[in-house]
Amino acid sequence: MLVCICNRISDRDIRHVIRGGANCFSDVRAELGFGSCCGKCVPYAKEVINDTVSQLQIIPLNQSVST
Repeated sequence: MLVCICNRISDRDIRHVIRGGANCFSDVRAELGFGSCCGKCVPYAKEVINDTVSQLQIIPLNQSVST
């Protein structure tokens, strides 16, 4: 789904950048450039970023995984 119509940036693009190492709004925005025109995409972009980052949270090596 398109998040930023002005720059044709999709939720898939955002997720790809996060999987590549970006982990906050400013990192993703710097990489993709969304929100630079009308700015209406920013709230939804933040939602996609927050959801994706929280889904990809890594358990530290000193913690065990509960089953």
